[in-house]
Amino acid sequence: MKSHYKYDDITDNITDAHTQLGLPCEDKAHLETVIILIEKNQHTSRQITHDELRSIKIEIKTIPTGKQRVLRRALNNTLYYLHQHCGWQIPQPQIKKLIDTQLIWMQLISQQANDASRLYAGYLEEKRHFLKYRPEFNIGFITVALSIEVAPLSLDYWADILNRPEAIELYEQQLTLIVHHQSRRVSNEPSSHYFTRYALTPFTCRLLLDYFETRKQKVTTKGLHKALNHYLSTVPYGLANKNAMQWQHCFQNIWFFEYGLPSVLLLDISQPHRHVAFHPCKFHVRNDDSISNIYDHDWHQPDYSTFSSNKSQGWPHRDLLKAVKNQPSSKWKAILNAQFTTPPAWDYDNIIPTILYHFTYDLIQFGGVKADILSPSTIHKYTNIYTLLTDHPLSYSAACDHDALMQWATTVYDKLESEGDHWLIYNFFRFLPQLSVTEHFDITQFSSPFLSLSVDPFRLSTDQCFITLNALLSQSNGSALQRLFCAVALILGFYGALRRGEVLRLRCQDIVCNPDDPERITLCIRNTDEGNTKSKDTRFIYLSIPKPAAKLVYTVSRIKRHCLPDDPLLGFVNETMASRQLHYLLPITKALKILWGNNVRFHHLRHSGAHWLMQQGLQFTLDWNISPFSFGAATQAMLTRESCQKRFDFWLEGLNFSDVNDGLLFDVIGKQLGHRHYTTTRWSYLHGVEWLTPLFSTKDYTTEYDELRYLLKISPQCKSVFRFLKSLYSERKEEISILNEQEVIRYLLKKKRLKELQSVSPKQDSFTLSDDNNAFKTLWLSQCPDTTIQHHRSPSKTLFNYQTLSLVESLISDNEPEPTFLTLSQFWELSGKHNSITLTKTQRLALSKLGPMIIDNENLTLSLTLKCNKVNGLLFEQVFHLPLFRCFHFHFDLQQNRKTDISNNLQLINTHFKTSKDTLTTRTVDKGKTKFTITLTFIPQSPCLFQMLCDFLHYG
Repeated sequence: MKSHYKYDDITDNITDAHTQLGLPCEDKAHLETVIILIEKNQHTSRQITHDELRSIKIEIKTIPTGKQRVLRRALNNTLYYLHQHCGWQIPQPQIKKLIDTQLIWMQLISQQANDASRLYAGYLEEKRHFLKYRPEFNIGFITVALSIEVAPLSLDYWADILNRPEAIELYEQQLTLIVHHQSRRVSNEPSSHYFTRYALTPFTCRLLLDYFETRKQKVTTKGLHKALNHYLSTVPYGLANKNAMQWQHCFQNIWFFEYGLPSVLLLDISQPHRHVAFHPCKFHVRNDDSISNIYDHDWHQPDYSTFSSNKSQGWPHRDLLKAVKNQPSSKWKAILNAQFTTPPAWDYDNIIPTILYHFTYDLIQFGGVKADILSPSTIHKYTNIYTLLTDHPLSYSAACDHDALMQWATTVYDKLESEGDHWLIYNFFRFLPQLSVTEHFDITQFSSPFLSLSVDPFRLSTDQCFITLNALLSQSNGSALQRLFCAVALILGFYGALRRGEVLRLRCQDIVCNPDDPERITLCIRNTDEGNTKSKDTRFIYLSIPKPAAKLVYTVSRIKRHCLPDDPLLGFVNETMASRQLHYLLPITKALKILWGNNVRFHHLRHSGAHWLMQQGLQFTLDWNISPFSFGAATQAMLTRESCQKRFDFWLEGLNFSDVNDGLLFDVIGKQLGHRHYTTTRWSYLHGVEWLTPLFSTKDYTTEYDELRYLLKISPQCKSVFRFLKSLYSERKEEISILNEQEVIRYLLKKKRLKELQSVSPKQDSFTLSDDNNAFKTLWLSQCPDTTIQHHRSPSKTLFNYQTLSLVESLISDNEPEPTFLTLSQFWELSGKHNSITLTKTQRLALSKLGPMIIDNENLTLSLTLKCNKVNGLLFEQVFHLPLFRCFHFHFDLQQNRKTDISNNLQLINTHFKTSKDTLTTRTVDKGKTKFTITLTFIPQSPCLFQMLCDFLHYG
């Protein structure tokens, strides 16, 4: 979809992408020529084919001068930018040329090898001197320390950080540094708030804190470069002056050779704009009442007879605007809390008015992206788009279907003509992922492919995943199978890092469970009749899931053992994909938003799975026995060496890791995720780098006494450090020489100065898995009702719940189930699907007035004999035309005395009793009264379900 942009934006971004590496780039005029050539193919997707690239090269070749060479270089510059920064797929031969570009960058780094070695040795010597004698701060020393212990960033970034004391944050018990993106290449609107989080060592954190206490003047890049040149020309370095880029190459050389960082990761940590970090939600409220409603149908069928001509009722956001219009902004939140505590219900046929209500509410409460408070006129401008949406309703079911939602958005966008309207509707589209029903909306389809992809950063820990799983299983108002299908969708989405559609399209034949090792599960992600994979390719995913969670996956597989291979893994037989989205994914989204914040979406399970897969791969590669980070119990268990090895056994195939090519690790991980290139994984799924650098830089970390004294802010000669060590000995039995960095941080955080650091993450979530492998399964079964009769929230209704504990246990038992899942699916489909089955007191009274029903358990029939009159006809309609009774075949038998006119009775039967699917037999007799018998034959061949239904009908 075409988006509005300027060529200057793109050419600036291309130039930046090269100059940040110290690489040459053609001038903007030639880059613009290449962009115009690429545009000729009307690119709306981020891909250029071999034929398209060939036609561009042919056109360049027609130029009869040496300008050909310049444009070919400009083409390479542009393709490098599009591939690395915009996520374009390009032909494989061209990718090899991009690798050549990175080799040139590595050559520039290698040229600094000699000076880098001297610089590193000099730094270690100078650090020891600093810790022992505590000289005055030298900004050159601080910059060197940060570049060697934190990341080899450019001087532009270090100058910015040295002016921002608030850059230091405590994040999940880790000392971190917030680095704001400076690159112009990320030109989509949210990018101005993008940042990357880096890990600080205890020493660099203390160094920065002390520096900020004594800082006297603002630091500029030019001044920092001058100070660095001067500092590194002195003893013990004695290095000649270099330009800023050469110094960065020098520090990059240290990370490459001293820490063993692969070139692709070296590029990642050197350029903050290659990753986007996130602030975790600090105010997630674990509201039991809210969680208990995740399975509720929060939409209603509209009652058209109640609609009035008052447009404010049709667009409830206008009531919000009216309420705050003439009020000071200081009173707005109070007005919202007093008058608008309950949002309007979702109208099943059109949810746009309710979405716009939520959009307006958030604009009033939270303001805009840049301003905390928006003026009423600005809010009116943003929300006046309802006039553009009046003719484009969106049903609840269509909103839950990704393809239908995107088609609706495309239709709306294409109908607009002015640039202003395009921007306003784009801004509204950006809000859609914040709502549970539209959380899968893909805003990137409305962004220019020549600008970087927007990214929605967030991830959950394994502990948070299990807390969510626990919430899904423990709600009694969800039916047994719905809760199970939701739980398994969450597990596979998290551990398999699956997309929404991939979870929904899984079929029974696409999952293979290993009976010899219950933790191992293999998934096949392939094209199906319901849709294709994103890449159109088939891939196999090899999972290692903790046994309590894996048991739930096995349970679903067990229940579906009689189903056809092509039947959906999650859901009933013949259940539509739209229905499966609505009832098995939407409750997960609701739970995620309630527990972890309104910005969390189902797709973040894929982000999370990708992150932890990468974390497992790197820790296994680098031979970590346990994670060096402070995580919850479940996440720590996931990152043990044993768990990491088991996750990659499919790749090792029994070999030792030393026997395989570890350079293929990123390719192996990419294939598991369905990514052809690491670029996609890195930008869209790996958020921040605070989890990356410590894996390389702190493997052999030890703390000397002099450094401990500095960290504790005590005199270099003070002996009280031993009291601190003694306190450590009281808490751990191991030698202090193996104290790791995270343990040092944990103890330092008890000190006053570090204790006051801004913490941006809530208390660490921890979930300890039970030793009982059936723990989650037991929790699921504990919420299954013992009886078919349940009391409804309305006292005048009783609820029929056929998914009882006994029925579920029959489905999962080793014996032949009764009913089978196929029969159960047939009953589900005939009796109203996911709609609640209820009888009101009025309907039960009508049933009793019709007279007794004769039950034939052998033939699965109900029969009743009654007078054929209008009174009984109305009573019959009131009960037996409910969706529940579609699981019966109705046969009407009318025995009529030959002396009586049959036409009146036939008219009554056709009006009040019989439907087009029912059968009717009429007989005339010489003697006797008219006799009207109705026989209901239960269609599903299940005595168990039939008996349940009979018990429900005769209840009370």
